Amino acid sequence: KWGFVDGTIQQPKEGSSKMEDCWTVQSMLVSWILNTIEPTLHSTISYMENAKELWNDIAAQFSVVNGPRIQQLKLELAKCKQNRTPMVNYYGKLKTLWDELANYQ
Repeated sequence: KWGFVDGTIQQPKEGSSKMEDCWTVQSMLVSWILNTIEPTLHSTISYMENAKELWNDIAAQFSVVNGPRIQQLKLELAKCKQNRTPMVNYYGKLKTLWDELANYQ
């Protein structure tokens, strides 16, 4: 079902026999997403029938942006050198930095 939220599963064309199944899944996902949100926050969220649009709207509203940390990670990546570090350790450090940066983007 995550494919509907992240957009990897595309909505079928209008009139397709799969359209009803798609709307059933969309309704279920929207319901699940809305039911996991703190009730006091419901008034801040726009109602949408599309799970991907709802998810993106919530992410845009509530994502924490940390500009200084992003800049620090980019600087660390730019300065990262293998030197005499074993390849496995060097790659591990790069991967850790890449993953943390990806969490902010």
